[in-house]
Amino acid sequence: MLIILSRSQSFNSYESILRIAEKTCKKGEKVAILHTQDACITVTRDEYCERLAEGRIDAYALKPDLQARGLLEKVGRDVKIVDYNGWVRLLMNEHNKIVSWT
Repeated sequence: MLIILSRSQSFNSYESILRIAEKTCKKGEKVAILHTQDACITVTRDEYCERLAEGRIDAYALKPDLQARGLLEKVGRDVKIVDYNGWVRLLMNEHNKIVSWT
């Protein structure tokens, strides 16, 4: 399952999303969260990144959105940075379920 987030945590709480992702991982399904637009702000927060790592949830952030917000150097160490081609690979090759949470 690939979850795509586009709003920052200040616009909505990610708690329910994280619970769903964690439960899905416990069932043995691969889960990743792609952070785009203002959701990129979240991957600069250590507490959030640690929770993703503990839940075995792969974290991705879109490079152009990080650059536009001056966040490229502040991203958590376990977050994978992807360009638009990487986003397409995630959609087409790596995940069979897509959830867009905007």
